[in-house]
Amino acid sequence: MVSNLSIGQRIGRLATVGAALIGAAVLAAGVAAAQGKTLTVGIEQEPTGFDAVKGRVLGEAPASVMLTMTDRLMAYDADGKLAGELAESMSASEDGMSYVFRLRKSVKFHDGTDFTADDVVTHYNRILDPASKYVGLLFINPIKNAEKLDEHTVRLNLKHPWLPMRDGLSAFGLCCFIPSAKAVAADTMNRQPVGTGPYKFKEWRGGDKVVVERNPNYWNKDAKVHFDEIVFKVLPDQQTRFAALQSGEIDVTWTDRGHSIVTARNDPKLTVYSRDGEGGDIIFLNNSKPPLDDVRVRRALSMAWDQKYYVESQHQNTQRFTRTGFDDEGKCDAGYLGDAKFAEAKKLVAEIGKPIEIELMHTATQRGREFGLLWQQLAKRAGITIKLKPMDQVAFIGTVFKNDYQMAGWRIADAGDIGPQLFALLHSKSPYNLAHYKNEEMDKLLLAMRVAPTPQERKTAMCAVVRKMNQEATILWSSGRTHNTIAKKNLKGIRPLYQGVVDVRFTFFE
Repeated sequence: MVSNLSIGQRIGRLATVGAALIGAAVLAAGVAAAQGKTLTVGIEQEPTGFDAVKGRVLGEAPASVMLTMTDRLMAYDADGKLAGELAESMSASEDGMSYVFRLRKSVKFHDGTDFTADDVVTHYNRILDPASKYVGLLFINPIKNAEKLDEHTVRLNLKHPWLPMRDGLSAFGLCCFIPSAKAVAADTMNRQPVGTGPYKFKEWRGGDKVVVERNPNYWNKDAKVHFDEIVFKVLPDQQTRFAALQSGEIDVTWTDRGHSIVTARNDPKLTVYSRDGEGGDIIFLNNSKPPLDDVRVRRALSMAWDQKYYVESQHQNTQRFTRTGFDDEGKCDAGYLGDAKFAEAKKLVAEIGKPIEIELMHTATQRGREFGLLWQQLAKRAGITIKLKPMDQVAFIGTVFKNDYQMAGWRIADAGDIGPQLFALLHSKSPYNLAHYKNEEMDKLLLAMRVAPTPQERKTAMCAVVRKMNQEATILWSSGRTHNTIAKKNLKGIRPLYQGVVDVRFTFFE
């Protein structure tokens, strides 16, 4: 068939088609470039705030956000070595009663003000002051005060030698990120944080997202910051986050859903990053609320719990089993009551001689619902009725702190030493004793653990604390801790999952 178009018309049409194709290619390249400038991270939990006192608690997801904007004195690097971040060096006194930090010079906060010893001293002395009511005070209580030696030298004085001091300052808690003293004084730090990190705060839409943008004046010139901005998208439901990752809506997400992890391992477009850690998921049994003020009820619940089945069925063995929360090398007689001892649990229930009904508060997520249903089934076999109460994550945290619950899930964060958390969760005078457990013998064990002079003596003392906790069944182990993050195959530069926090500061698309 011969075309009726003239040569000129044909050339014109070809030129038009070619221009369209070129335009489409340019547009596609523009979209790709725009995507390359933005990283989107799916997070489970929205931050409660970025001020140490007002923000109260940082979970893994909020800590991932905080990490992009603020720095710590010390931190573990990509090779797992403790190194200086805002501090160039750290040195301990011979008696272990103080630590001196030489701070980096020429470091500026996002608002252009200089970072100096005043910011460090103001921060630590503020949260160490009981009047501030910082909820994590018992985590760092062995620190007596912070002292300015000169503009770029700080000394932290201790009440007694404290072995976790080095690891403690690198933790992903609100105690350890150094904020701008000016922003704290202006009462803006909680919602509009000012730090020294590679990204600075841009926007926070409640219930939707937190956005940070590149800090052009970041002090670490050797670190490569690749994205113009990072969007932390709040997606509480794990399945929704995983679907968003598969569709390309987000680029990386933390998860503990066994099905998603197993599926992602077999997906050539995705990469799973995993790291075994310490700590674990736990259940608070509120000792101040009947019937849980009766140790027999708590022990019956502990005996009914089947951690191994939970790890196998709901986590598909992507989490660990634990009796202690720390690596005891099999040497700790932990006094663990679990492992589905239904007959023994029934004996305790029969001894009590009246119906037992307890409300379990869980997150309003698929994981939370499955967890609650399993508890119902297991407790029923022991003769105990469990009522379920799903809650939004932010409301969940507030409800626990208000002591308006009976049973509630929580976490002991992964750390080089979980002793400070055990102390804060179990000591009778701790504001973080959210199970409201009071026991003089436990207080003595906790103090012995805190002042233990050698690592071996500390491990022995920590074992004694955990054994007492297990026998009293004030806090139950739901599972141990393996951290998992799933990312697009071409996203590189994710650092090891220390404490489960997804460190995306220096990631890039390959």
